[in-house]
Amino acid sequence: MCAFRNLDDKNEEFNNFMHRVNEVSNIVHKLGSNDPALREIGSKEADQYLNNEKSVLYENICEETVKLKITHDRTVINNKALRCETLDDNTMSQEAFMNEISRDADKRYQDRLIRQEKADTLKVRATKAFRRGEYEKAVMLYTKAIEQIKDSCMLYNNRALAYINLKFYDKAIDDIERALQLNETSLKAGLLLVKVYLLKNDPKKFRDAVEQVKENNPKQISFIDGNFILINDFELI
Repeated sequence: MCAFRNLDDKNEEFNNFMHRVNEVSNIVHKLGSNDPALREIGSKEADQYLNNEKSVLYENICEETVKLKITHDRTVINNKALRCETLDDNTMSQEAFMNEISRDADKRYQDRLIRQEKADTLKVRATKAFRRGEYEKAVMLYTKAIEQIKDSCMLYNNRALAYINLKFYDKAIDDIERALQLNETSLKAGLLLVKVYLLKNDPKKFRDAVEQVKENNPKQISFIDGNFILINDFELI
């Protein structure tokens, strides 16, 4: 079920993204028109686009691919500077519109790098706490790291393992499911789910988890079949 929900979310994100691409493309086309009336219409649409009435935010830059996704109803692109760059008193320039979008995307990319650095520092501290057996401290530090980077499969897996050692199995399952939503082929997440249901003494869900991890990782079936006895021996990444 998680995989289907994840697919639906991705489809919705893609549709929203394409809608925004078409919207920006239409505005840019009008701003570049030789027709003064059409340029003026484009200028008004650009102003509206950059205001709260149609707020758009470029964020959630993926760690590996540096892709931009779109979400709604948060801080909008800074539109004050854009209004200063006009072809005349009534018309916004095509170049100014695109430059402002580019500057905003660059700023959010830099913000992401800063948050990633903070998350990495917290992760190192959390891992040290975990290896000392300080599982509550590890959970706290992993939580702070997740607050910086909310789309890290690795962080959710590691916090889940800390929860398992605290016997907070339901919280661990929540984190594992989140990790699998982010990366359904995560072998570690799949085996952690197997481990949780083994510890909860839930044979049916244990078997379901085993089949699911095999389905998601068909090239690792021999490893999975041969190592169930070792699933309690996990190392943090």
